[in-house]
Amino acid sequence: MLARSLAGPGPGVSRREIRDMTRPMSAPRTFARAIAALAVVGAFGCTKARTPQEGYHRFCKAVMAGDAPALFEALDQKSRWAWMTVQKSHREAYDIILSNYPEGPEREREVHRFERGATLGSGRALFVDEVGQGAIGGLRPLCAGDVRFDGAADSVDATAVLASGAKVALRLGPEDKSWGYAGYADDAEDRQKRALADVDQARTSAADYERAAARTAK
Repeated sequence: MLARSLAGPGPGVSRREIRDMTRPMSAPRTFARAIAALAVVGAFGCTKARTPQEGYHRFCKAVMAGDAPALFEALDQKSRWAWMTVQKSHREAYDIILSNYPEGPEREREVHRFERGATLGSGRALFVDEVGQGAIGGLRPLCAGDVRFDGAADSVDATAVLASGAKVALRLGPEDKSWGYAGYADDAEDRQKRALADVDQARTSAADYERAAARTAK
């Protein structure tokens, strides 16, 4: 988000304000103007999809640009949260295994299993690596042709229906109140459940190894 904010001045930011942002901060007044300008830039970088139409447009913009990281940002909030949980869970399981599992085939297997997710660094990076980059080309037909929107005004779910009959599921985030693409919602939830179960299993196995080592030491 910060990178998008700093990528350009955006609408509403004058050239004079941008010059002020690049000059040395020689006076409090200049500093105040620069902060105000940055706030304007940030506001445009953090816009929400306040309607299903805006959520669909954001989804299609990412798809047509072939931008898998932007596709992640266009997902509904719960799907993004789930991927973040998956990545953090992989990181935790990876750390537990490295710290507590004894050398051997099981340790090597489990380290290899969680290493990729643990080292990618974010839920977005994990989504791009495992799903987004490979799937984005196949999503392009969902952004071609006329479209109408179904869904009650007070609903948290909506559907973009194309002339071809294809449908695009959209969902309102519970916290950010922004509409996003929900086509991966079930998959994200399943991955999250498995990742949390994997962490629990890693903890249990680590405790078992610790008890076994304690018995051997007696």
